[in-house]
Amino acid sequence: MKIGVVGAGIAGLTAAWRLQQAGHDVEVFEACGHAGGRMASTQVGGFVLDLGVHMLLEHYDRTRALIAELGLAEQWFELHGGEGGVLRDHEVRHFSPHNAFDVLRFAGIHLRGRVRLFLELARASRFREDLDFFDLSIGDDTFDQEDCESFARRRMGDEATDYVVDSFIRTFHFHGARKMSVKYFEALATLLLTRGEFRLFGLRDHMQVLPEALARRLTVHYSSPITRVAAVSGAAGVELVGPLGSMTYDAVVLATTAEAARRLLVTTSAAQRELLSHATSSTTVVCSFTVPVQVAGDFEGIWVPFRESQIICAVSNESCKGASDGERCVFSVFLHEEASALWRGHSDREVTQAVAEELVRLFDRYAGALEPLHVQRWPEALPIYGVGQVARVRAFWAQGQGDAGVWLCGDYLNHPWVEGSVRCGEKVAARIQGLA
Repeated sequence: MKIGVVGAGIAGLTAAWRLQQAGHDVEVFEACGHAGGRMASTQVGGFVLDLGVHMLLEHYDRTRALIAELGLAEQWFELHGGEGGVLRDHEVRHFSPHNAFDVLRFAGIHLRGRVRLFLELARASRFREDLDFFDLSIGDDTFDQEDCESFARRRMGDEATDYVVDSFIRTFHFHGARKMSVKYFEALATLLLTRGEFRLFGLRDHMQVLPEALARRLTVHYSSPITRVAAVSGAAGVELVGPLGSMTYDAVVLATTAEAARRLLVTTSAAQRELLSHATSSTTVVCSFTVPVQVAGDFEGIWVPFRESQIICAVSNESCKGASDGERCVFSVFLHEEASALWRGHSDREVTQAVAEELVRLFDRYAGALEPLHVQRWPEALPIYGVGQVARVRAFWAQGQGDAGVWLCGDYLNHPWVEGSVRCGEKVAARIQGLA
C-alpha cells in the first residue's frame, strides 16, 4: 500500500515506521522544518531546551522499547536533581509518591484529607485489570460519567482536590480538574498502584533525539504543510494537497492535533465529524529563565496549585537534565491555561516580565536573579480528556476509525503523554496492516 502520513510528531513517525517495516510505501509530510512536534528541542544561549515534553516515565514500556530498537538505549537516563513538591503558603511541601502509602506522609494537606485520598487510591485497585492509563479506551463507559473535580471534592474533600488532584492535572495538562473525566483519575491511580513510583527519565542529548532517529529512517518532506485531505471522488484513495501538488494514496494517517485535523479533513464521515467536533486542547506558555546555581535551590519540579497562583502551574529545574554551565541553570515555568489564554495577544517580553514578577512573589529568593531565556507558546498543548469525550473516542475506535481510508492518529485518541502517542501510532499501523 502507498500511505501518506501528515505530521512528524512521535505518533505519526511511529505509525510511519511500523508501516514501513511491514513493507508499505510510506511518505511523511511535516509543516515545520524539523521532526518532533511537542518533542522538539532547541538551543538558546548555550543551553539545550526541551520545548514541550520535559520528562519521560519509567512506565513508558513501548517508548523505551522503541528507543532501544533505534539504538538509543544509552540516551535513556534517570533524572536526579533534588526532590519534587507542592507549593503551599510560599513553602514547598515534599511530595514524590513512590506508592499509595506515601500520600499519608504528604504534609501539604491535613491528615483527614490524606486519609481520604489514600482510601480513594486504594479503592481504585479493584480496577487494575480493567483500565490502562496510556489507553483510556480500555474499560467501559461507566468511568466516564463525572468530571475529576466534582468527583474529588465529593470523595476526598477540598484540600486533596486543590493541592493534589487539581494541581497534578494542571501541572501535567495545564487545565483544571473540572475539564477532565474521572476515568483519567481512576486509570492513573491504577498505574500508581500496579507499577509503583513515578520515577522520571530523560534523553541525554535532548527529547528530539527520538523523533529525529525515526525521521532519518523514513522519507520525510519538511516545510511541506498539507492544506487539504479528501477522499477521492468515485474511486478508492485519499488525496493530499500541499506544496508538492496533489497526491493520491491508498490510505492516509492524519497525525496532527485534533484542531488541525478538523481544518484539513474536507470529506469526513459522520463518526469523524462527531469525534473531531468535540475534541479540544489546553493551551500553555513555557517561559525559560537562567538562575544562578547558588540560589536555584535543590528541587526537580514544583507543582503550583491554582489556589497559590493563577499564573504559574509548575516550575521545573532543568539542571537535572544537564541544563547548567556551572554558574547558571535553567528553570522552565509553565502557565495555567487561564493565564496563557489571557496573554495570547501580549508580546514575549510582556509575558516574561509578568511571569518573573509572579515567580518572585512565590519565591522571594529569586528577586533580581532571573534572566529571561526563551518563550514557547503552545496554543494546542495537550488534549482534554473530558467527560463524554473519552467514551466518544472509545466508540470511534470501534466504528469510524479508517473511514474512507483516513486514519486519525494522536494523543487526543485516548492515548495520554508520549507513551500513549507511541502506542497510538503502533495501534493505527496495526489496524492498517490488518486491512492490507
